[in-house]
Amino acid sequence: MKKILIIILISNFAFGQLLNRSEKEVIPVKKFANTSNQIEESLISPMIILDPGKSQFIWNGGLKFGPKTHNGKLRLLNGNINLDNQNISGDVVINMLSLTNSELVGTSSERLVGHLRSADFFDVEKYPTAKLSIENSKIIEKLNDGKYKMLIDGAMTVKSKTNPISFEAIIDLDSDVKTANGILVFNRNDFDIQYRSEMHLDDPKTFWNRLQTTRDTAKDKVINEEIEIRFNVVSMPGMLSK
Repeated sequence: MKKILIIILISNFAFGQLLNRSEKEVIPVKKFANTSNQIEESLISPMIILDPGKSQFIWNGGLKFGPKTHNGKLRLLNGNINLDNQNISGDVVINMLSLTNSELVGTSSERLVGHLRSADFFDVEKYPTAKLSIENSKIIEKLNDGKYKMLIDGAMTVKSKTNPISFEAIIDLDSDVKTANGILVFNRNDFDIQYRSEMHLDDPKTFWNRLQTTRDTAKDKVINEEIEIRFNVVSMPGMLSK
C-alpha cells in the first residue's frame, strides 16, 4: 500500500513539473494578420499634400494678332499628389472664383475680371473649380541641383469639359518640402471657351458679323486661343501615408 502511495505522489509531482515547464516555455505565435498589414502598408504610396497658401498660379492671355496681353492670379483650392518610386500622380484643384487681374487698375481691372468670370469665358458661378488630374509622369533628366525635369501627362477639366494634357515641370522630390514649377498651356476652344476665337472669324452668325467692319480690322479683336498658366507648387512639410 505504501508503495502505491509513493508511486502516486511521484507521478503527481512529475505531472505538476511538466505543467509548470510547459507554461514557462510557451512559444509565441507570429500574428500573420499584423505582418500582412505591414506588407500592405509598405506597398501604399506616400501622399504629398499641397499648400494652398504658398502655391502660386499665374495666367497669361491676350490678343492673338496684337501685342496686348493680360495676366493675373488663380489660387489653389486643394491638391494631393501620390509619390511612387519618383513617379507622381494625383489631383490639383483650382478655385476659379479667385481669378484676378494684375496689370490693370481700377475699373479697367474690374471690367476685365468680370468678363473673364462671365459665361463668355469661364462662367465661374456655374463652374467654380477647375481640375488637373495627373495620371503618370516620366523623368526626362536629373539636373545638377538634384531636381528632376519631368514630363507630366494627365487630364484637365474646365467647365465640365475634360481633355488630355501634357507639360514639363522642374520638380524637387528629395527635400522635406516638395516643389514643382513650370508652364502649362491649353487651348480654350477645347473647353468650349470660344469668345472672339479665330475659329469663328469667318462665321457670319458670330459677333464678327456684328462688328460691321472688314475682316482685317476684326482680326485686331481676336483673342488668343492658348492660355498659359505659370505655376510654382509647394507642398506641406513631409509626407503622409494614405
